[in-house]
Amino acid sequence: MVGYMKRVLMVTAFPPNEKTAGQDYTRRLILDMLSKNYNVDLIYAYYPGHEIELPKEVNVLRVINPSISNCLKKWYVHPFFTKRYERKIKNYIQNIASNYDMLYFDFSQVHLYAKYIEHPYKILMCHDVICQKYARKTCKLNVEWTKKCEREVFKCAKTIFTFSNKDKKIIKDEYKIDAMPVNFYLKSEKFTYRNETLNHYMCFYGAWNRKENLESLQYFIKMVYPKLKNQRLFSIIGGGMPRKMVKNLERMGIDYLGFIDDPIKYLASCQALIVPLHQGAGVKVKVIDALTTGTPVIGTAIAFEGIEDNKNYNLFHQAEKDEQFVKIIDEWINIGTDFKQKAADEFYNRYNCNHFPEVIERLQG
Repeated sequence: MVGYMKRVLMVTAFPPNEKTAGQDYTRRLILDMLSKNYNVDLIYAYYPGHEIELPKEVNVLRVINPSISNCLKKWYVHPFFTKRYERKIKNYIQNIASNYDMLYFDFSQVHLYAKYIEHPYKILMCHDVICQKYARKTCKLNVEWTKKCEREVFKCAKTIFTFSNKDKKIIKDEYKIDAMPVNFYLKSEKFTYRNETLNHYMCFYGAWNRKENLESLQYFIKMVYPKLKNQRLFSIIGGGMPRKMVKNLERMGIDYLGFIDDPIKYLASCQALIVPLHQGAGVKVKVIDALTTGTPVIGTAIAFEGIEDNKNYNLFHQAEKDEQFVKIIDEWINIGTDFKQKAADEFYNRYNCNHFPEVIERLQG
């Protein structure tokens, strides 16, 4: 019956807010659910300097306190899954689970709770496939440990959701378990260029306290920037940049603007977003944000994972090696708002659909 599962307990690994892409997805999902008359209660994990940004209709039941001591209590489970696992929170959820139509475990860091809680409708939201994330940066033994733990939590779910068909395939290939893809929420309605003036900047965008983002910027500064014949103007947006790196950027004449309230508007004014990632997993929301405005992306295959380029107004410029980045940037011909508007329209028309509440209602209907 459509619309039946309206009482939802969400357990999430971070405070829902606008500070990072994953947290903003959670925030937007909750707002969407509220608009469709869901009743959402929340348990979230504390994160330094972050507060929840939600309306009062959302009832916060408990706050998880991440700790290394939590990992020691379950030493046989990979610490990625146990740092936010508290027995008292598990017991609390067990006691109240029957009050809800659905239990929604958001981010892999809290999936372990689902293993120990009986409920007929447990949803796991898999922002990243963790075995892939670790396979790109750690030893085989660590990867196998991660796989073992991830397999165990996936087996307990009613449904697993991902953000791409690529991640759906990985879960099927690695664990022989089915998953369902949903799309991110776009940060704006259909983007329209009016009197915007495009500048000549290319930009970088991310949460710079994340290791894979900072390493990608350091790689570009060290290996690509010195080789450019065309020393274009570059700017960087996003919070969390280490002070030492900020000083280095200042000396090089690269603008670091920090956290800005409207990254979509800033991306719309740029010639391209540069994403030279060599680590990480999952769909990169910064790329989604750029495509929303019709802004091209110069990036590695990892940057584009799980996202399809436009068919008519292409926006992907893939580069893996230093020389490829140099060639694309040096030979760049500045684009105008006419192209960007058509590219933005094409992306919006094919991506702004298939959100979680819609999929749940299709499953019930």
